[in-house]
This record gives sequence, C-alpha cells and structure tokens, in this order.
Amino acid sequence: SSILTSKPMTFNRITPTWLHRAQILLRLLFAGMLIYASADKLLNPLEFSHAVSNYQLTGLRLSRWVAISLPYLELLLGLLLLAGVWLDAAGLLNFLLMMLFLTVVSQAYSRGLEINCGCFSVDGNTRIGADDLAINLLLAAGSALLMWLNFRKPSGASDR
Repeated sequence: SSILTSKPMTFNRITPTWLHRAQILLRLLFAGMLIYASADKLLNPLEFSHAVSNYQLTGLRLSRWVAISLPYLELLLGLLLLAGVWLDAAGLLNFLLMMLFLTVVSQAYSRGLEINCGCFSVDGNTRIGADDLAINLLLAAGSALLMWLNFRKPSGASDR
C-alpha cells in the first residue's frame, strides 16, 4: 500500500498512541532538565546556598539544608523519569517541585527582589524577571500534564 492510497490521518480524537508518545516526550524533557539543573548546583554548593538564602524565605540553616539536598532531589527525580520507573510517584513529585518553584519565583518577583534565580545555574549575572515567571508557569503546566498522563488509565482497563 502506498501513501497515496492510505487513509488520511485525522486529528478529531487523540489516540492512546499519541498520549503515550506525549508522556514519553514530557518525561524525557523533564528528566533532562532536572539532571541539567542539578549539575551546576552540585558543583557549586556554596554559591547555590547564597542563591537560596537570597529568596529570604528561610533562615541560614534551612537555606543550607535546601541548597545541599535540592540538587540531589533534582538528580534523583531526573534519573527516575529518565529510567521510567516509579512514574506515578516521580510525576507527582515533579509536579509538586514545579509548583514550589513557581511559587518561590513568583513571590520573589512580586516582592521586587533583584536576585539570581538559581534555577539552572548559580551564575550571579541573571536576575528574576517576567520570563522566569513564564518559564515556571509552563513547567508547572507541563508537569501537571505529565502527572495526568502517568495516572490515567488506558481505555478499556479495569479497576482491578
């Protein structure tokens, strides 16, 4: 059968195959992003600790704890998403983390704090702006979609 004689592709419904492909794509994008984001923080923990404390949300001790643990959480979560294991838990944790990032960046922006985001790099030359809000909003929406794709049941599946 040739392309000319085959049925045209219709987009009036989203097939399970497309949903599965979207899930894989989102999973791999978030995995790569989280692993990338963890690298500079792991290599520069002191600078990342300063970036965390600049948000003025926690005391110095808690800022240090967050700065030490968050990069490992991002790395572990990225590896789980990359490997495709524990996807329900990884998707939920990814969503919660993206919502936390959106909240923290939003409050810093609304308070007019001129600080380094610390999102993907501890480079002190970048400042939180409207573009960071837009990126974090897209990440939160994408993580919500990934979580939904992870938790949805394939059509015809039973509740067993």
